[in-house]
Amino acid sequence: MKSTLKMFALIALIIPALVLTGCDSDDALAPVVVPEASVLDTAPPTIPTGLAAATANNNVKVTWDANVVDEDFHGFMVYRIVWGNHYPMLDLPTQENMWVDDHPVNVACTYVVTALDKVGNESAWAAVNYFGQEDEPRFRMD
Repeated sequence: MKSTLKMFALIALIIPALVLTGCDSDDALAPVVVPEASVLDTAPPTIPTGLAAATANNNVKVTWDANVVDEDFHGFMVYRIVWGNHYPMLDLPTQENMWVDDHPVNVACTYVVTALDKVGNESAWAAVNYFGQEDEPRFRMD
């Protein structure tokens, strides 16, 4: 019974509101404008080029060419691969086109650089091999 009274009260409020504001039947036939669907960006940026790795002052400097192709370019990520394990060297992408490994491993490894765009698409890897320090280790166990 209470719900029936509530329904009548609601109808009693809606009908005068429609009369006061007007309800033109032509409004119901007005075309609905639907915004154009946005295109989802799934294309990764171009693969970094010109990778090189060089040893200097017990560090490894990895360099590559700047990305001047992608309008939505966000930055580069650097990884080190040792014995098949991938290690990210950066927490956030860098805008620089070089990175210095100040704690290099003294074994053969691979440095990998990828490009990221603003929505997070990551390019394929560009890789450069590094074969360890050329100098003898400072401490030697014979």
